[in-house]
Amino acid sequence: MKQAFLSILLVAPLVAEEPPVAEVFKLNCSACHAVDQMVVGPSLVEIAGIYRKDADKFVKWCIEPQPKRPGAIEMPSMAHLGEPTLRKLYDYIMKAAEGKTELKKTKGDPYSLPQELVRRPQVQRMFLPDASPAAIAVALPGELSYCFDAGDCRLRYVWKGGFIDGWPYWRANGSSQASIAGDVIYTEASFPFSTNASKDIPGSDFLGYAIGKDGLPTFRYRRLGIEWTEKVNPLSDGTGIERSFTTSGSAALNVAPQDGVEITSSTGSLKITAEQAKSFTLTFRWK
Repeated sequence: MKQAFLSILLVAPLVAEEPPVAEVFKLNCSACHAVDQMVVGPSLVEIAGIYRKDADKFVKWCIEPQPKRPGAIEMPSMAHLGEPTLRKLYDYIMKAAEGKTELKKTKGDPYSLPQELVRRPQVQRMFLPDASPAAIAVALPGELSYCFDAGDCRLRYVWKGGFIDGWPYWRANGSSQASIAGDVIYTEASFPFSTNASKDIPGSDFLGYAIGKDGLPTFRYRRLGIEWTEKVNPLSDGTGIERSFTTSGSAALNVAPQDGVEITSSTGSLKITAEQAKSFTLTFRWK
């Protein structure tokens, strides 16, 4: 009898004891969710306000979260916890948020992320200062961002620090400009190229952009009667940008000096032949 009982013990599967729900929250949720303020994700107070009396909707969101806030880091699925544990988490969050209020920011976007948590790279179509309504904001890896003006088909400026504060734009339902969350360190007064033609062809035509595997955009446009592509990368030390161009190669180009930067060309000269103009890079380093 004892031998049979021992055999049962040896072959019976070991069942791990489920950790308390507070530990589950700490291990899986606390890095992104605080009680009364947004960290990476919304606060427990905000979550309770959204899902109060709707545990089913909360569980569904945790299992299949969807993109919600532009530029924010997306929540991973919590399906591995299982529905019973997620329902315990729901009760835990509702109780933790009870009687608490959200800490409000004094200004700016109440849903903005700390600078170090902004997703980089990223591209956002947004009304920005000192640009046409067709401005595009690009967050580069590191601390640099830039504004590309699709209306005028050229880079407008580069800033360092955070990305953008979209609250003025969202609050006004798109009728106001976002603000720059950083300091502008380079402003480009005009398109930096001219040709040797007696009179350059005026006007511009934006042809769109494509996002590469690295998450950075390559813009296509037509200026000076030439079709261009342009891609901007940050220098590894953060002291400037590298701009990669291709053109239809139909004309020699002259690169105009710009205030506040040192410009060097992969061709070795700021006078670029038509053949060289088919593919070249310019490095802009802050002085």
